[in-house]
Amino acid sequence: MMEHLGWAVEDTIAGFWALGGETRTLNGARLIRNRLAPHVAYCNVVTGLVANGSGQVRALLDDAVEWIGTAAEIYVGPRTSSATEATLLLEGWSPSQTQVEMVATDVIPAPRRRPAEIRPARTSEDWACLEALFRMDHDEEARGAGTALRPIEYTTEAVTARRVKLPSVAYWIARCEGQPCGFFASWARPGATMAMVEDLFVHSEFRGRGVATQLLHHAVTQARSRGIRPVLIRADAADWPKSFYARLGFRPVAVTRYYAWPSRTR
Repeated sequence: MMEHLGWAVEDTIAGFWALGGETRTLNGARLIRNRLAPHVAYCNVVTGLVANGSGQVRALLDDAVEWIGTAAEIYVGPRTSSATEATLLLEGWSPSQTQVEMVATDVIPAPRRRPAEIRPARTSEDWACLEALFRMDHDEEARGAGTALRPIEYTTEAVTARRVKLPSVAYWIARCEGQPCGFFASWARPGATMAMVEDLFVHSEFRGRGVATQLLHHAVTQARSRGIRPVLIRADAADWPKSFYARLGFRPVAVTRYYAWPSRTR
């Protein structure tokens, strides 16, 4: 059961980031790139990497980086062998992020409080609000990691890469007292075995009011409205939200990593 979920996780993640971009198969690996977001690593990634020996890995990744661009990262998921991952390390690639992949199959408890009004992002004004919130999120991440702030262009690319996923992916904006205070996304492919919720963020001034719980419950409900029961959410292994998700019924099913050249940043 866990192996089945782990493989479904990998397929779901690759499918999500491929939306709005281009894909190519190279020696069994799936290459994903998004020309609208050339500096956003998770939009430009190699998945399903399987290779025997350093020479084969080096040749494949040279071709992949040439096609994708220098922002390319390697996704290491449940299907990636330990030998392939070890070869990545030998070739100079370094882990840039570790994710805990969590899946809910049971009912997510309804929030006791509903402090926000939640509506889909549809208009240009909605997406301008989303970009402002994404910028807050990016700045907060950088300060927490002690790294330099990303340029404004990075945030614009990241938001553009998400907007082109419409209408397959629904983006939800929460408003408290009429002010945009958070967002989340939900995605469920017709006929898929797993849905996905992604990009949970709440403005710091509105935390502790139950906005995150309300957004999560809303997004999961929407994702399941197409009859798909398992719902995936991703959590940075070094950050606290994984415990929040676990309290609401998400269970860890896989650990995944992204690899990059040391000189590259997400």
